[in-house]
Parts: sequence; C-alpha cells; structure tokens
Amino acid sequence: MKSNAPTFAFIGKPNNGKSSMISALTFDDRIEVSKSVGTTTKALQYSYYYKQNVVCNFFDTPGFEQAKKIVAFIREHKSEYFGHGVLDAFISKYKQEPQMHKDIEIIHAVLSSDFIVFVIDVSQHYNQNVIGYEFEILHFLKKPVLILLNKIQEQDYTKEWKEALSKYKLTNTHPINPLNSSYKNIDTIYKNLYTVDATLQQKQFLDQLLHLHRVHYQEKKSLSAEEIAKMIVEILQFESVITFRGKDADETLKEKALKKYQNGIYTMEKNSKKKIEQIWGYYQIKVLDERAEIDAKQSVNLGLTKNRLALIGAGIGALGSSIAVAPITLLDGGVFTAIAATAGGLIGAKTAYTLGEKFGSYIISNNKIIHKIDAKNYNATFILLKRSLEHLYRLIKHGHANREAIIIPKNPDSWYFGTEWNFQRSEEKKIVKFHNNIVNDENTKQVEEELCELIEKVIEREIAY
Repeated sequence: MKSNAPTFAFIGKPNNGKSSMISALTFDDRIEVSKSVGTTTKALQYSYYYKQNVVCNFFDTPGFEQAKKIVAFIREHKSEYFGHGVLDAFISKYKQEPQMHKDIEIIHAVLSSDFIVFVIDVSQHYNQNVIGYEFEILHFLKKPVLILLNKIQEQDYTKEWKEALSKYKLTNTHPINPLNSSYKNIDTIYKNLYTVDATLQQKQFLDQLLHLHRVHYQEKKSLSAEEIAKMIVEILQFESVITFRGKDADETLKEKALKKYQNGIYTMEKNSKKKIEQIWGYYQIKVLDERAEIDAKQSVNLGLTKNRLALIGAGIGALGSSIAVAPITLLDGGVFTAIAATAGGLIGAKTAYTLGEKFGSYIISNNKIIHKIDAKNYNATFILLKRSLEHLYRLIKHGHANREAIIIPKNPDSWYFGTEWNFQRSEEKKIVKFHNNIVNDENTKQVEEELCELIEKVIEREIAY
C-alpha cells in the first residue's frame, strides 16, 4: 500500500447500488446515482476527506460485460504468469477493443485497490450463468473481499446467494441499505469494511478509517450547532435602517423598511442553512421549505404559549405580566420565512412595541426607520431553533444516495420539532436568558458558546442516531 489511505474497489452488476453506497460512505451527493442501466461507464475514483486529508479511496466501477471471456483467459494462461500478471496480459491483448473497455476499467480498479467490495442485489435470483464468472474472478484475485447484500425490491433471495457464494469461499457477507443514512447504518457499513481478511498493516489502516469516520460525524454535529448558534446571534442583533427626507415617513416607505428587515432575516437564515447543507455533503439535492409558500394568515405556532412563557418568567424573573406571548402569525402580504414574521407590523410612528399576535420593534427617529427584534420577543429564538433543528433533522435522515428533494412540510404538525415538541424545562429557561443577553449584547460571545452547547445536546439526544 502506498499510503495510509486504503482503496476499495466496488464491483457488481449495474444498478445494484455501488454508486449509492459510495455516496453514503463519503457523505457526498455529487456522486452520480441513477436508476438507468449503464450510468457508470468507467471506473471513477472518489475520496473520503477529513480536514482536507484523504481518509480512503473508493473506485466506482461499471458492471462486468465480458466476465466469461476474462475467466477463460485466466484458465488458459495463468500458469504462464506469476500472480496477477495474467490479468496484465489480458489488458495488453484486448486494450484496443472497444467492447472490452468497461471490463478493462474494472480490472485496473481491482488491481490498484487494497480491498474489493462486491455489491449484490439479493432481490433478484442467483444465476450462475450471469454472475458465476465474476465470483471466479474474485476467487482468483485472492484479495480481501467484502460482500454487501442490497435488497433493492421486496423479494429476498439472500439464502440462495449465500449458498452460491460459499462455494467460492466468499463468506464475508453483510446486508446493507445505502438509502438509510442514519449514523448507525453508515457506521455499520464502515465496521463491515473492517471485517475483511487483511494484513496487520491493512488492519491498522482500517482501524484509522473507522475511528476517523466516527470523529468526523461528531464534528459535523458540532459544526452544525455552532452555525445555528451563530445565525441566531446575528438575527437577534440585526438592525435594518432606512433613511428618509421630510418630517414623516409615508406608508410606502414604512412598508419598504419592513420588507428590507424581513429580507435581511430571511437571507441570514437561508445562508446559514446552506452552510449546514454543505457541512453534511449536500450540494446538489434540493431542499424545499414548503413554509415559503404558506398563506400569510396562517399561524406558525412553533413558539411557547403565553402560559409557558409566564411560568418561565416567574422562575427567572425575566418576564413581565404584560409582555406579548400570543402565537406568532405571518404578516399580511406574506413573507418567505417563519422567523421574518416575528418582525411585527407597522404599528405607528415612534411606537417600539405592541401587544398581540404581531410582535416587532421599530422606531422612527432622526429621519430613520430602524427595525430590530424586540428584547421581549423570546419566541423568536424558539422559532429559529425549531426551524434550524427541523432542517438539520431532515438532512441527516434523508441520505446522500436518495436523490429526491428534501422537503420540509408546510404544516409544522408533521415536523419532528413541530408544534407538539418542546425543549426540556431547564433548556427553555436557558433559551430565554440567552435571548435576553444576546439582544442586549451582554456577554454575547460566552452566551453564543453556551447556546451552542445546548443545541449540541439537543442534536445528540433527538437526532444523532
């Protein structure tokens, strides 16, 4: 082996799940996956990176088309060559023939790899004439082999396949589902890679691979929590200012000022979510937030109730009896994100706060309209947290091999972190304190770190596995 980065050649028939498996293992949706036969036409190498270092390499190969011909050549000429030299001779003889290009690509991949991963669709019957020659090639190579059994459809012929594989001494078999992106499933696949019959040096490299995968996953969660906490601080401290001439701001200008504030909040939340999508390796799969299309009059209902906020206030002495705690609704005319709704309506010049369902804070002073989150709008932070956690939950549960769009439903009742889900009581009190400190810019850096710790605990408890 040339480096500490082991290389795995994934082989098997077309559409058995090779590309899907590699996409799941590398946390990357840029690997081409398709239901069409023949999407992978040559051996492509993908690397799994951790902190810009290659942890391991994966070859994604097309399916064998001339396996019978390869076996016939091996049987006839293997006594003339040492080891795998007979395959080099096969390449040399047939490299100019176009119909052999795919098979030669596969041979190159397996010869330059440390391990072979054979992916089989066990929802199809075993057929000696279709795949038996490939088993013979694997047996000849005498490289560490892992067999992954992927049940793509409802039928299950695992027993047939295991019996056939055992005849070729290919007994290291494991059921898998590349569309299941849970940490437990992906970790199991990496543990399966570790089970191959390998040398001591290879085992050491596999040890490192399994360890770094686990460390990397934990870091993704931590980075997500940091990004969510950072975004909340930015939004809670965000001010939008529009300057005007004359004595009074007319209604058109007031509306413009409000829209500017809403768009600013929307942009910060959208950019934060995009960063989290990239942390988790989602670059091409679309994330559709159906709340962007929600009717302007519908209630968000993701914050705490008036009674719950009152109880928290009684416990920490932070809330007065007259603060606004009604459910938050979107503004007339519609907005693009739920948290933008917390900005409130235009409630009259020089009015900084209003009771009711539209809480906001704006002042008109010195020919400026200034919008910002009201210090007592605690539900803004709860809504931001729930929206961010739901977004993260949908990412982690979706999977990189599943190329359907990630959909965040319009109705929060169908969310995991929806209207019926609540933080723990101790967490609610902390969130209210965090909100107050951030809005008033009191020990903001420390509060952001503590908020990040709280978010990380929620992720670990509610999403991680």
